[in-house]
Amino acid sequence: MNDRSLGILLMFLTVIFWGISFVATKIILVYIPPITLGFIRFAIAAMILIVLIRNFPSYSKKDFLNLVLAGFLGITSYFLFENVALEYTTATNAALIAATVPIFYLMVSDLVERRIPSKIQYFGSLIGLFGVSILILNGRLILELNPIGDLLMIGAVLSWVLYTFVIQKLEKHDNLTVTRDITLIGVLLSVPFMLLEFGSKGVLDLGVFLNPPLTFAVLYLAIFCSAIAYLFWNMSIRLAGASTTNNGIYFIPIVAMIADSIILKNIPNIYATIGAVLVLFGVYISEKGDKLKIKL
Repeated sequence: MNDRSLGILLMFLTVIFWGISFVATKIILVYIPPITLGFIRFAIAAMILIVLIRNFPSYSKKDFLNLVLAGFLGITSYFLFENVALEYTTATNAALIAATVPIFYLMVSDLVERRIPSKIQYFGSLIGLFGVSILILNGRLILELNPIGDLLMIGAVLSWVLYTFVIQKLEKHDNLTVTRDITLIGVLLSVPFMLLEFGSKGVLDLGVFLNPPLTFAVLYLAIFCSAIAYLFWNMSIRLAGASTTNNGIYFIPIVAMIADSIILKNIPNIYATIGAVLVLFGVYISEKGDKLKIKL
C-alpha cells in the first residue's frame, strides 16, 4: 500500500468514526450541555495521548504559535461555533453548511497558492454537495433560515478550513506529538467558554456518568472520535493531501445514515440512496479534477 492509499484509508476510518458520532452525541446531549461535552471529550482524549505519547520535542517560536493556532482553530473554535450554532439553528442547516468545507477549502487554497481553478474539481464538489443536500433534506426541500445559528456554523467551517492550512505547516514534526499537543492546547483554551456555560446552565452533575450507555457514548467520542480520529485525519492530510482528505467530509452524512438505520432503526428512503450515489460520483469527479490544477 502506497502513502496516498494509506492516507485515503485513514480518512475513511475517521469518517466512519465521525459519522457514528452523531448517534452517540444525540444520546449524550440529553444529559450534558454541548460546550461541556466538547471539553470532556477532548480532555479525556488529551489524557490518553499524554499517557501513550511520551516524546516531548522542542518547538521553534513560529512552530509553537502554529501549534497554538491549530489547537484553537481545530478544537476550541470549531466546536465552540458548532455547538453554540446548534442552540440556534437546525441540525439540517448545520449539516448542510458543514458540508461546504471542501468547496471553501478549494477556493481559499486556489487564492493562497495562486493556482488556476479546476472547473472539473469545482463541478465534482458541487455534485457532492448536492448529493449531501438531497440526503439530509430527505426530499422535503425545506430549509429554515436561522441567521445567528447559520452564521455561527459558517464560522465553524472557516475554522476547519484555516485549521487545515495551519496543520500542514507542522508536517516536519511527528504527527503523534503534534496531535497530542494541539488536543491539549484546544482543551485548555476551551476552559473559559465552559465556565461561561456553567454560569448560564449550571455545573454538570457528575452523577449522570452512573448511566452506562451515556458513559460508553462519551468514551466513544473521546477515544475514537477525538484521540484516534485526529491522529488519522492529520496523517491523512500529510499522505493523501488536504483536498482529498477534506473531500471525505462528504461521506460523513452517508455513514451517519447507515449508523442511524442500524442503531436507531431509521431505514433510509430513496432520496437518501440517490444522495449517497451523487456524493460518490461527485467525489470521484473532484479527485480527477485535482490532477489538472496548474500553478500560475
